[in-house]
Amino acid sequence: MRETPLREEHEKLGARMVDFAGWFMPVTYTNIKEEHTRVRTKVGLFDVSHMGRYWIGGRDHMKLVDRIITNDRASMKPGQIRYSLILNGQGGILDDVLVYSMGDEGTLLVVNAGNRDVIWKWIERERKGFVVDITDMSNDYAMIAMQGPESVALLNKISEVDTKALKYYYLTRGNVLGEHEVIVSRTGYTGEDGFELIMPANKAAHFWQELMNVGRGLGVGPAGLGCRDTLRLEAGMPLHGHEIDDTTNPLEAGLDWAVKLKKDDFIGKQATLDLKEKGLDRKLVGLNVVGKRIPRQHQEVIRDGKVVGEICSGTLAPWLDDIIATAYVPPTMGEVGMSFEIPFRSKTKSIKPGDNGQKALVVPLPFYKRPGKK
Repeated sequence: MRETPLREEHEKLGARMVDFAGWFMPVTYTNIKEEHTRVRTKVGLFDVSHMGRYWIGGRDHMKLVDRIITNDRASMKPGQIRYSLILNGQGGILDDVLVYSMGDEGTLLVVNAGNRDVIWKWIERERKGFVVDITDMSNDYAMIAMQGPESVALLNKISEVDTKALKYYYLTRGNVLGEHEVIVSRTGYTGEDGFELIMPANKAAHFWQELMNVGRGLGVGPAGLGCRDTLRLEAGMPLHGHEIDDTTNPLEAGLDWAVKLKKDDFIGKQATLDLKEKGLDRKLVGLNVVGKRIPRQHQEVIRDGKVVGEICSGTLAPWLDDIIATAYVPPTMGEVGMSFEIPFRSKTKSIKPGDNGQKALVVPLPFYKRPGKK
């Protein structure tokens, strides 16, 4: 398994380490509920160094990026960040990525850990005919996410970054803990305000230790992949391999806002236009599940005795104290208030009719919005 530069720091803190997409990563330090609550109320630190960071520079970097992403790179301001998708020719989602605009200098793509190799090969394939320089920065740099309402106060303590001027989904380069040119982005995968810091890999342990020390009075603490998943699901954020994959079109997933169909062209555009013209067969919805059992990926969604859909993700939401799930269902059944049944297999032979299912109601996405967010 691959390791991040912070493995020893996780083990010092007693993290339970697991194999995640081929990476040796912390899933919890204490428990999911405690770490989840810390992010919602204070500030949690995540090691996200396993994510891919690809630099695309050269004369045609904007043209190449616009060729492979669904969003619009050419219209981005220097320092702006956009969420985007990378599609295959059939309109399926290879990955969802963050696009960092460094102006005319270049573009930084941050990609999911499980798709690093796939996206690197995709870029290499599509670069033909473009004058570009491509660099895999993933191993030379580390990435730490600080998420939660106290993250602004923590960043102010350790950096010269003007947090008031740094807008949501923008980045800056600044002096953090004495290290110049650290990339600081106001982004995250939790539904909370926060920042993601990119620094040289050999400085990662120092950054982690200082963030823990300086942030002690603000309630800082480590947060693992377990609560990262519950946080993102409460916030209605998709996870590749669950809500989205290479067979899912962005329109089905409700991600049409990240697809600029008026762009000249991008890979997967025609397939997406064709689907829009034809009409959707399914759509992603949020479900509030009544009962005690948590639905898992691929479980059936039933209405009027018929299988009409499939679960993507499910969890007991720590902050909401409800069982929530996402699922694909026919568009005609996706209205808020629509009810379904989620069947569960019984471990006993004796079972009464109806006892093997739990009611689920369609509710608006996201399940959670931080206070003050529109």
